[in-house]
Amino acid sequence: MILSARYAVMRLVALIEEEAARNGYERITNIVITLGAQESISTHQLTSIFDEFRNNSLIKNSRLIIKKRSTLARCRYCGNIFEVLYVKNRCPMCGSTYMEFISDRGISVESVEGE
Repeated sequence: MILSARYAVMRLVALIEEEAARNGYERITNIVITLGAQESISTHQLTSIFDEFRNNSLIKNSRLIIKKRSTLARCRYCGNIFEVLYVKNRCPMCGSTYMEFISDRGISVESVEGE
């Protein structure tokens, strides 16, 4: 898991560098990353591994903000989209337990700010 987490952070840093180049940033000030609720890496692990990559001059003194994304599901009976709060959740519209999860995993760069 640690190797895959390191690889994920390495890819995030590459995406951040690409965004900085597109915008002509010489230095990155803020990075906002969104972490899926069911992702296997914790915010603490993500921060620790990200700190290992801070020797990169672009992100050296940047502020890292990690947002946790809620687990969303779509009811397969009525189509309602809702936040899943616990394992045996029911659709708040129709009461069905027949659902598919639509946003609970993944790590993404939400925004990059720089100068």
